Amino acid sequence: MLKTGKAAILNQPNGEFIIDEAELPDPKEGEILVKQEMCGVCGTDVHMYQGHLPGTAFPIVLGHEPVGIIAKLGKGVKVDHTGEPVKEGDRIYVVPGLRCGKCYFCTVLFEPTLCVNSTAYGFRPYSDQPPHFQGGYAEYIYMNHPYSTFLKMHVPPEIAVLLEPLTVGIHQMDMAKLRVGDTAVIQGCGAIGLFTLVAAKEAGAHKTIVVGAPKSRLDLAKEFGADLTINIEEVTDPKERIEMVKSETTLDYGADVVFECTGFPKAVPEGIDMLRRGGSYLVAGHFTDVGDVPLNPFLHFTNKQINLMGVWGDDIGH
Repeated sequence: MLKTGKAAILNQPNGEFIIDEAELPDPKEGEILVKQEMCGVCGTDVHMYQGHLPGTAFPIVLGHEPVGIIAKLGKGVKVDHTGEPVKEGDRIYVVPGLRCGKCYFCTVLFEPTLCVNSTAYGFRPYSDQPPHFQGGYAEYIYMNHPYSTFLKMHVPPEIAVLLEPLTVGIHQMDMAKLRVGDTAVIQGCGAIGLFTLVAAKEAGAHKTIVVGAPKSRLDLAKEFGADLTINIEEVTDPKERIEMVKSETTLDYGADVVFECTGFPKAVPEGIDMLRRGGSYLVAGHFTDVGDVPLNPFLHFTNKQINLMGVWGDDIGH
C-alpha cells in the first residue's frame, strides 16, 4: 500500500481550509521529500488568505517558514547549500524562496530577491500540479523545484522555525547600512519586528525603540533588548508617539533609521515623521497589497532628504 500524507488546502480567498490526503511522491534525482516538524504562521499568510496578494493560485497550501526531517533523498543529493553532508533523518530548514540564478537581477545586479523567475514554497510554485506538498501547512514538503535550497539544522525545530523572519531582519540591516551608535525605531512587534530588533542590536544600534501592541509583545521586545517601547493602545495619538520618539534622539531631531514591520499603511507617514532629516526609512511589512496611504512628496521626502527603501523578503545569503 502506498504511503499518503495530509495537507490543509485553502480553497479560495476568505475560504475554508480543507484537510485532504494524497499519495506521497517518490523523489527523483536532485529532489527531497521532507517530513515536516513545524511551520511558522506569517502575517503574509493571513493577507494571502484574505486575497491581498495578486496572482495567488488557488487552491493553495500556505506556509513558507518550514523545518522538517529528510524522509527520502533523491539521487545525487548529498550536501546542503553550504556543502555540509546530509542524510535521511537529518533536520533541515527549507529555504522558501526559489531564485533562478540566471536572470538580470540575479547575475548582473546581484539582487536575487528581485528574480524575475522567483516563486516560493507556500506560494504554490507549480500551479499546474496538485497543491498538497507545495507549502508548509502539510505533513510533507516535496522539494522538486530545480531552484530549491536548504540548510542542515543543529538546533531544535522550535528554534530553526524562526530562521525565515530573522533573515528578513538581516536583509533590512544590509539595506539600511545601519551604523554603530545609530538610533533605530522598529514599528511593529510581530515576528518580523522582533527579529528586526535583534538584527539592529547585532548591527550596532545604540538605542532601539519599538512601537506597537499588544503589551505582551512589547514585553517580549524588552526581553530582546529594546531600550524603549511605546504601546499604541495606550498612546493612541500618532503625534504624541512621534514626539516620544524624537525626545529620545540627539537634539530631538529624530531617529537615524526607522523600520516599518506592521503591514498597516497608516504606519508609513507616521514612521517617516519619526525620522531625522537625511535618515533612512525601510518598508518591510507590506508583502501584500492592503491599500494606499497619502504622503506629501515635499514634507516626507524632498525636504527631509530621506532614503526610502522597500525590502522584499530574503534570500539564502541572509
